[in-house]
Amino acid sequence: MGQVTVELRLVFLKIGEIDTLKEQFQAEAFIQARWFEPTLKGTDIDCFDANKFWNPLLYIDNSVGDLKNDVWHKVVYDGMDTPMVYEMRKVKGVFLENLELNDFPVDVQDLTITISTTRTVNEVSLVADTNQLSAINTHTFIDQQEWRLHEHVETSTKLLSSPFSPSQNQHPAFSATCHAARRPGYFYWNVYFLIFFITVMAFATFSVTYNLPQNRLQLSFTLLLTAVTFKWVVVRCLPTISYLTTLDKYVLLSMVMLCVVCGWHALIAVCPPDVAPHWDNLALITLAIIYVLFHIIFFFWMYFVTYRRRRLMKRKDREYMRNHLEHSSTSGHLSANELDKYVGSSSATTVVRKIANSKNERGLSNSSDGILSRPSEQNHQIMLNEHADELYQPKISMKRTTIINPFNYGRFNNNNNSFNAQQILLTSGDIEAMTMRQFRMSSLGC
Repeated sequence: MGQVTVELRLVFLKIGEIDTLKEQFQAEAFIQARWFEPTLKGTDIDCFDANKFWNPLLYIDNSVGDLKNDVWHKVVYDGMDTPMVYEMRKVKGVFLENLELNDFPVDVQDLTITISTTRTVNEVSLVADTNQLSAINTHTFIDQQEWRLHEHVETSTKLLSSPFSPSQNQHPAFSATCHAARRPGYFYWNVYFLIFFITVMAFATFSVTYNLPQNRLQLSFTLLLTAVTFKWVVVRCLPTISYLTTLDKYVLLSMVMLCVVCGWHALIAVCPPDVAPHWDNLALITLAIIYVLFHIIFFFWMYFVTYRRRRLMKRKDREYMRNHLEHSSTSGHLSANELDKYVGSSSATTVVRKIANSKNERGLSNSSDGILSRPSEQNHQIMLNEHADELYQPKISMKRTTIINPFNYGRFNNNNNSFNAQQILLTSGDIEAMTMRQFRMSSLGC
């Protein structure tokens, strides 16, 4: 067949615990792969058997341990002469991720699922889906007390070399990355402030007269040892890394201040008694000014350097929302004013629904789960919600609402019925319910 182009799309359904110490995370994801299959042209697609036709042989590259993997297929014409095969799978497991902890505890981590194939780059090309964007459901995040998920998903392609292949052929790989920002409040109150209080107490040692250096040194060494012990407690929260995090830099610089105070108390003991009080007061004022300047510089550095990636992620969220809505607008008419209206909503849980004309309401039949469906259409093409009128109250009057499948809401072509419609957005609760229905659908077969 030559090189086959396979379009991939990944939806992060649920993000579980993010283990910073083990550098891995738990996730549940939906993966959709599609490609054209010319050999199916003119055949009965209801009798499609995935084992008898070409398959990209996809697998998850960065999974750890046993991976729960449910796979099903469907065939769709999509208004074209050549049938398109959809391979959909739901995966659940633990995935490896090399965490970047330079900005800890205000770090933003990339959570990536990499899909590769046992076929070589000459046989298959993995690209991002041109009709649908990869997405993430931010409302089912388990570790919300420690992390906050961003709403955009980035995709990329690369080439991998298999060590088990004697020919050393390269294999294509597709990566979908979501981003989780750590909530730093715990570390602000339980680490930064405690170290700040310990260091400030060092200036209280100047209240002891300068001619009693043993008492000053005893108090200063106690504070220094307390800071060292506290530092080792903080290290247990992080893996063994060879670079300093933002928290490490603050703690170590605070310990440097404690060491300078200890050194001054040892030096004042050998100063002449006539100038010792003057130099002692001067040292106290100088160290206090240095400590205040250190915090001012540190705060500005935190804002302009360590928080820079967080601002970048928020900007990408806004761009992703607009791109997501623009992709949705390809299946109907959505004005620029309506696009601006919905910027700021969760794009990860946004799908498109259409308001159907009354002439298309005939031929609807009730299904067992409360969803209206057309007998002549398959479940993977369109779903109708009889309660959609209660969810939204637009100014346009309507009697029935059709909902495009969230896993296949691209251009919908129907030769039998014409849908002149306007797009409105669904909420996260709607898409979550539709997601569960999608997974209950069995694959097509005879």
